[in-house]
Amino acid sequence: MKVLAALLLILATQLASAEPLRFAPLPVRDGETLLRETLPLLRWLEQRTGRALVIVQPADHQQLMAGFIRGDIDLAVLGPLPYVMLRERFAAAEPLVHWLEVDGQPHYRCALVSFAGDNIALSTLRRQRIALTQPLSTCGPLLTDALLRRDAGFGLAATRAEYVGGHDSVALAVIAGEFAAGGMRESIAHEYAHLGLRIDALSAPVPGFALVANSERVDAALLSVLREVLSAASATDRRHWGPTYRHGARPASDAGYEHIRHLIADAPPEVRP
Repeated sequence: MKVLAALLLILATQLASAEPLRFAPLPVRDGETLLRETLPLLRWLEQRTGRALVIVQPADHQQLMAGFIRGDIDLAVLGPLPYVMLRERFAAAEPLVHWLEVDGQPHYRCALVSFAGDNIALSTLRRQRIALTQPLSTCGPLLTDALLRRDAGFGLAATRAEYVGGHDSVALAVIAGEFAAGGMRESIAHEYAHLGLRIDALSAPVPGFALVANSERVDAALLSVLREVLSAASATDRRHWGPTYRHGARPASDAGYEHIRHLIADAPPEVRP
């Protein structure tokens, strides 16, 4: 804590006239939900760092990555696949913390889902319509293909897969009967269980959503402060943060993403990002 106090004192003399940090939430929910979840976190960070933060909302992962590389985004929340692809193109992308799941773990799982009333077996999904999130979504084509190959014996190439947008859109499209199945994040799938959404397969854990900084634009002292204050935030501090953030955070590093890199290497060419 003494180190943190010293860093905050140094920053206080530097940040008074600094431009706001531009913070991009992960584009997996609708814009209104992202604002509601993220604004309380940003206000808290402003109090802890003395630095103003503003939200920018790229439409999808591709726009977020392009903005990050251009220097239009200083901090971004990224899933594991978008982070790995960004880091491959931009070495200054530095993971600061993983956001913890409701069970306190710094990882989550992807799910293959269907409508319970249809009682679909995975082996019958060949040539059926499969709903996907976005090309660079971790629970999109990469993990959905891996789940199909593991549990159905064939991959996405044997189906009629289509992108529908965010995880909520996948859930609603499957529930409405527009698609036989879909790939999405497990925790969001549980939110739709009361409407009949069923989880048919789950992936191995993948690294949790991370706060990633552009270390070319955010100096080392502020990076340290952000990592420290987020890792140390109490339950009281977090009580008004959105569900993505309120369960706490744990320091992150690039070394924790080797599993994702192996998945990419093992994926068939048609789904490899």
